[in-house]
Amino acid sequence: MNAPIGVVGVGEVSMVVVPQTAYLVQAGVTIPPSGYVVPTAWRAVAGATGARVGSAILTVDPVTYGAGRDAGVVAAGKNATTSIAVTPPDARVPTRGLTLPSLRSAPDGEALPLSDDLHLVVHQGGTPVVAVPPLPADHYVPAQLTGGALSGSALTLPDLVGPLSVTLAAGRTLDELTSLSFAHGDVRLKAAPMPVGLHVVGPDGDEQLAVPGPLRTTLTHDLAPALQRHLAAAVVDQEGGTAPVTLRSDATGDAYVRLAVTGLVIERAIEGRPSVECDGAPTSVPRPGVTPGRAPTHTRADVIVTHHGAALHPSSDPVPAADADVGGVAVRDVGVTRRIPAATLAGEHLVRVAVVGWPHGETDLALGVAGASLTASALPGADGRGAPSVVWFTLPTPAAVDGPVDVTLRATRGAFRWFEPADGSGPALRLAVASSPVGTRVVVGGVGLDLTGETTTTTGVLLAGTDGWAVETDQLCTVALANAVMEFAP
Repeated sequence: MNAPIGVVGVGEVSMVVVPQTAYLVQAGVTIPPSGYVVPTAWRAVAGATGARVGSAILTVDPVTYGAGRDAGVVAAGKNATTSIAVTPPDARVPTRGLTLPSLRSAPDGEALPLSDDLHLVVHQGGTPVVAVPPLPADHYVPAQLTGGALSGSALTLPDLVGPLSVTLAAGRTLDELTSLSFAHGDVRLKAAPMPVGLHVVGPDGDEQLAVPGPLRTTLTHDLAPALQRHLAAAVVDQEGGTAPVTLRSDATGDAYVRLAVTGLVIERAIEGRPSVECDGAPTSVPRPGVTPGRAPTHTRADVIVTHHGAALHPSSDPVPAADADVGGVAVRDVGVTRRIPAATLAGEHLVRVAVVGWPHGETDLALGVAGASLTASALPGADGRGAPSVVWFTLPTPAAVDGPVDVTLRATRGAFRWFEPADGSGPALRLAVASSPVGTRVVVGGVGLDLTGETTTTTGVLLAGTDGWAVETDQLCTVALANAVMEFAP
């Protein structure tokens, strides 16, 4: 099990959060007929489409020890009687004990020296069931009517259910028992402390489990189906809240309660196939729809990479993020040439060339390279304060490089400030050369994917990222996500 990473107070219940797991624990609670609520807290996710619950194990461990709960006076004191009739306030709740004050003989009022010959005897239905002290063992006959004890005025019983009566009797065997007259004060009843008639109600108000009678042993039940059914609808329509599980007891009782919820995930399915074209620079697959409002734990998706048969050559110049003061040459109708030395691309096949800079007004560009004349039209103007444009030109066929390559750029309309790095190598170029996808790698959302062909599909990838999924590769390719589901902790 993972170590806890945080504790959050939830009313009277504490929630310890570990990855993919929420624990709601409360010890020693009283479960009344009106109900005790264990909340499962969750936070809103904008655009949520559902929820998933791995397990939700409810454990109710009844309190079975101790003297019990005081249920009040059940029989008035008498100066002389041969029997105390006891009717419990709730016939379903076991009697744990009785308080018998001022117990004495009648009519002389002397203290009662209980012994093997003198017993308090408890009857149910006219039959003796407990004696204090128990009837003594005799040869091969073991002690009889065991299970009771007397300490001072407190008579402890073995959780008897239903009406009972108490007598004072002399004798050593059942056949010898003879009732005697005695006196006592007001008799109080101690009810057994466990819940009686336990009901578990799910967050939608439907009863999930009912246990009649006293709960004497630990009860466990998986509430995952009820929680998932409730949350699947609630996360779509509500702005956070709880999925309350209610415990009710027909008769008030005490228990240790634990609800362990694992694998609780709020889901946001992504429609369609978001994608991005990669040209060798860091980019990201855009997240469609509204901002979820908080970060997911991850996004589960199938990743499809379509390779375009080329890769960014390592000699390509960097692209500045944004700076109006970087150097550059103004390109108008007179061509500006950047020469690529023969050794730079020796043995390569040039596929695409990009120039880096800022168009001034709507601009048309013409590029001459490797005997090809290429154009780019209607480039929108830029103010020079933001990141430069990377304008790609695709050769009609890959060009084998066997010497220096001259790249000449001119503006047939408008103007273009061609970025020039400080190293003095000349105006910035990005170069793409023919490449096989096999053995290359694309990192998507922090996960490295090895390409196996023109199209590589990897299913069930766990991606990092909230507002888009970062893509890093030197390959020219399209990265698309299918069956994407963002998953959020509750």
